[in-house]
Amino acid sequence: MERTDAQALRQAGKLFKKAVWGPRNPVKHVRQNYDALLGVHILPNNIDRKEIDVGPIEADLLIPEIAADKRIILYAHGGGFVSGSRFSARSLCASLAHESASRVLVPEYRLAPEHPFPTPLEDMYHAYEYLIRERYPSSRILLAGDGAGANLALALAHNLISRGLPRPAALLLLSPWTDLTCEHAGLSVRKNADPIHTKDMLVGLAHQYTFQSNFTNPQVSPWFADYSNFLPMYIQCGSEEILLDDAKRLTSRAESAGNTVVLDIEPGMWHLFQAIDSLSPKAHIAVQRIGHWVRKADF
Repeated sequence: MERTDAQALRQAGKLFKKAVWGPRNPVKHVRQNYDALLGVHILPNNIDRKEIDVGPIEADLLIPEIAADKRIILYAHGGGFVSGSRFSARSLCASLAHESASRVLVPEYRLAPEHPFPTPLEDMYHAYEYLIRERYPSSRILLAGDGAGANLALALAHNLISRGLPRPAALLLLSPWTDLTCEHAGLSVRKNADPIHTKDMLVGLAHQYTFQSNFTNPQVSPWFADYSNFLPMYIQCGSEEILLDDAKRLTSRAESAGNTVVLDIEPGMWHLFQAIDSLSPKAHIAVQRIGHWVRKADF
């Protein structure tokens, strides 16, 4: 019997309980549990995987059976800056590769608290630099990520543009965490809806990543960046997650600056619902919508 959205939501909360950071949940255990929850050893859709070096770190290059010429997605995994890996992101990124007919590069960026800001962002820059060296046209590179990874993708885009470097084509952002100050009202409004995250948890993760006086740095909290003449964005999240307001605020700000933004909110779903398709058929369908947008735009 198929689960209702409410049943799937409760089950997601149980599954993620040991895979999210908290004062009583050591980082070592969080990382192990996060990988155990989301990682897979056999990739779907006959995706081929190659391990490559991108500067100081390694990365997975996922190659679908049908891939558009030179189109590639640079994907930053989530995990609140302290957990997550290319292993935990493989299943979701393999589905994204298949649905978008794109290669996907997933770097093993270094994690806080051992490697706080700016190291994760610098690692993502090295991965982008690698793609340019490999002669991927910047107009065929899409930046993507979920949660904290979406933060890194967004910050990287602003970094590249502000430095006058080759602009990527677009952004694919799943539940972007854009404001590490955690001071906007939406976090408190949604505190009872989200079965996975709390405001206190996000505040704690922000302090793992950088110091409080740095929270308003646009490279740390892209909410504070300049969105004039920015990139097209596809933003997707669930209606029941604490980061819903981050997605809505980012959409409003970018659209007000004249940019093209698609905001796709899936009713009844939680943070990173796309990664656990065993709980709801909506997961795969959501990834299909992202893939359709990429193929239709023909970046």
